[in-house]
Amino acid sequence: MKDPLVHGPRAVYKASATLLGLLLVAFLLSQLAACGFLSKDTELRSEQASAEEKKGADADPLAGEPIPYSLTISVAGEHQELVPLMQAASTLHVFAAKPPDSLLGIESRARSDTETAVKLLQSQCYYEGTASYELDETAKPVRVSLLLNPGPRYSLGQARVHYQPTPKIPPNFAKRVRSYGLFGLDQEELPGAEFPENLPGLTLGKPVTADEVLAAVEALPEKLAKKGYPLARVTAQHYTLNRELRELHADITINPGPCATMGDVQIRGNDQVAASYLASLKPWKSGEEPWDEDILEDYANELRHSGLFRSVVTKPLTEKLGEGDGPLVLPIEVAVKEAPFRTIGGNLHYDTSTGLGAEGSWEHRNIFGHGEKLSLIAPVATEEQGLKMAFEKPAFFSREQKLTAYAQALHENTEAYERTGLSAGLGVERRLTRTLTGGAGLFGESGVLEDTDHSQQSYSAYGPSFFLKHDSRDNTLNPTRGAVAKLTVKPSAGSFTEDFTALDGTLGANFYYAPFRDDNGVKSDKLVLAARVEGGMLTGPKLSTLPSSMRYYTGGAGSVRGYAYQAIGPRDKEEEPMGGRSYQLVNLEARYKITENIGIVPFVDGGMVYTSEMPEIIGDMRWGGGLGLRYYTPIGPVRLDVATPFNPIEGDAPVQIYISIGQAF
Repeated sequence: MKDPLVHGPRAVYKASATLLGLLLVAFLLSQLAACGFLSKDTELRSEQASAEEKKGADADPLAGEPIPYSLTISVAGEHQELVPLMQAASTLHVFAAKPPDSLLGIESRARSDTETAVKLLQSQCYYEGTASYELDETAKPVRVSLLLNPGPRYSLGQARVHYQPTPKIPPNFAKRVRSYGLFGLDQEELPGAEFPENLPGLTLGKPVTADEVLAAVEALPEKLAKKGYPLARVTAQHYTLNRELRELHADITINPGPCATMGDVQIRGNDQVAASYLASLKPWKSGEEPWDEDILEDYANELRHSGLFRSVVTKPLTEKLGEGDGPLVLPIEVAVKEAPFRTIGGNLHYDTSTGLGAEGSWEHRNIFGHGEKLSLIAPVATEEQGLKMAFEKPAFFSREQKLTAYAQALHENTEAYERTGLSAGLGVERRLTRTLTGGAGLFGESGVLEDTDHSQQSYSAYGPSFFLKHDSRDNTLNPTRGAVAKLTVKPSAGSFTEDFTALDGTLGANFYYAPFRDDNGVKSDKLVLAARVEGGMLTGPKLSTLPSSMRYYTGGAGSVRGYAYQAIGPRDKEEEPMGGRSYQLVNLEARYKITENIGIVPFVDGGMVYTSEMPEIIGDMRWGGGLGLRYYTPIGPVRLDVATPFNPIEGDAPVQIYISIGQAF
């Protein structure tokens, strides 16, 4: 036995010495770290070790490697159209690139897919359909087979529609007539309000999918909203199966709501555009037109295309719809966000005969707060320099009518003449029918002309002008179908070498046809066949009495490509173009799109100018043709045409090149 008195003090001494040593080491380490001698690598290794320890602690010890698998979907019988539908809905198929890490995970996906398959079969009217799966665990990768057994397909036995309460149909809702244009002469009979007993769009006795039934149910209130019942809604849907007859029965209940007419518009969000102007553009008389979602959308699109707004949103103010026995008036809220009204632009064009030309433009689309548009254009080209102004006031005393005006100060220098002069005009245009527009106005011009026979000869002309235009094109910048025809008549009086009176008449028509359709049956713009025919006649004075700038000319980018500007027609003693009193023009194009943005256009043009008052319909026309390239942009196609004359004029270039924006016609 040890002596406790001797052992105790020695143990205390040794413990004190050890503690003192540890404190000394800690002090030295802290000083070394403070002085920067402790390695940062040591700290980093320490942090990495801590991270690894944490990672190890968080890791799932049961996790395994992903187990890849292959999937085969088969359908019993002849209903193979179900395979792609099942692929789109299958968890196994959609997440095949991310396989689970166990066979249990694959089996879980397969069980989920069998449940999905049964629902899919039922949605396609296979209400007795079943599904099963098999797993081959020995295969590499694991093989999963999914089998669908559709069974018999059910047909639609009945699709009844019940209306609660019974709808009220006023006389003007049962038979509807919509008027257009001047004095309402153009009228269109519209289908009256109808409340079918069976769901429209479905055929009894035929198989039907769930999507088709639901789409028909959703469409019925929308159809009623277009015929005067904007608050129609589905209140109940009941579906039953007759397994003995293998039929689906549908019973739909609809509350038609009160009948309503189009009311006043309440504009919100406008700042500089007058609300009274926007209200004047609505194409209905408040309280008279049965409610129609289509006519409301037409009105909204008209505002969107005005260039005044970034956005236009319309909605019926149903909370302000009152009660009553007759049709109720439903007001409409129009929420707008104004866009900048000023635009600065420009474009370049080039052709071989006239060279490079430029044009700058400035436009204000709301100059007086009622959608008035003022445009200033400054052409700078070899054949034309100066300033052009155009003004347009829409809804001029009527939404179908607009006031137009123009003024020009130009210097023209062509092979035929050199002119410095002023011109102006004022007119009114009115929509007569949905596709027909008419106009009348006054024009005047004066200036100084110089040509082969006249040096600095002053001239003037003035008179009324009239036009009638039919336009059924689908797009004015890049039409793919429809036609446009215009007749213009301009009686005039004036003086040049002597006083004269003349009657100028032109008639032209453009036609566009797209022969192909896309997969949805909609007309495709892959190929557009375009044609233009045009002619004019100027009766009254002799050719020498007419100012050179009022005569007809053809040749160049806008008429017959392959020939120089104004080159076709009679020549003077200096072999310069002298113009004529009549002309005819033919253009043919096949506009084929290679891609969505790039197209090629083979074309043939023909034309001739005559000194006689009437064109020679079967005359010695000049023909040219070539190939064009189009790059389609949101503002219209960029055009490059390369053309050659088929029966060239002596001295003309063998090839003409034209570059500009927009189609040739």
